[in-house]
Amino acid sequence: MPDLSFDPPMSRCEFCKSADLVHHFTDFKGIEISLCNHCKVQFMNPQYTSQYLEKFYSTYQKRESQHHRYKSDDEPREYVHNRNIADIEKYVNPGKFLSVGCGAGHDLVVAQRRNWRAEGYEVDVDFAEKLSQRLKMPVHSGNFTEMTFPQTTYDCLYLNHVIEHPKKPAAYLKKCHQLLKDSGALYIACPNIAAFSIKIKKLLEKLGVKNKKGTYYDTWQHLFYYSPPVMKHILAEYGFRVVSVGNDQKFKPDQSKVSRKLTEMQSRMIPYKSSFRMIALKC
Repeated sequence: MPDLSFDPPMSRCEFCKSADLVHHFTDFKGIEISLCNHCKVQFMNPQYTSQYLEKFYSTYQKRESQHHRYKSDDEPREYVHNRNIADIEKYVNPGKFLSVGCGAGHDLVVAQRRNWRAEGYEVDVDFAEKLSQRLKMPVHSGNFTEMTFPQTTYDCLYLNHVIEHPKKPAAYLKKCHQLLKDSGALYIACPNIAAFSIKIKKLLEKLGVKNKKGTYYDTWQHLFYYSPPVMKHILAEYGFRVVSVGNDQKFKPDQSKVSRKLTEMQSRMIPYKSSFRMIALKC
């Protein structure tokens, strides 16, 4: 891991540009979290430098594959993506699909299997080239917000646990809006900072039962923190109409199909789980 380095503190909100920012929290590592009083988004402040993040993400995929709960097991990952993309198809027909932050490409494999023309994007050039060769499909790399993708080309942009990572998530949303066709679908999944489990952890912190404060912010990798109402408001401000909101799905590698269906039913019944997903259409 590279040594930590930080930018000067942010004085305005990345999304709404409000200067009404307040200190909200300090985690056990001393990382400070700010809250925008206008749009209610939370974010690390000050944030890591671009140099630090470049080094961090040059080895991110290797670490992610080693520590992911599914390890090298493709099936449960593909199962989740298949469910997500099937839900997207309730609003748009299969067409051109771009996964922003495609990781190991399980979503691309599933999209192609479901007759989408799939492309991926990853920050690291070497990783993207190797993935493109392995999957035999385009995988772009570089600075996403500055890349010259054809405008209004894609029927779906898929951001699965991505929007919490970049320093300029507002620029990501603007770029997504440019790339999507009219009424194209934007899929977003990310951690839910208002999750019921986090409320319990915060209570335990106040009672002195839990010593490592704020581990749920994942400040080793996440820079922005959202709840479903906050994300819905942000998307509306950036030209999207949310058509579906729900809990993100997590399954055990050895779960049976029946058990997975029960997990899905339980997830629909229990609000505010640890992560959420949204489907929004370009206005």
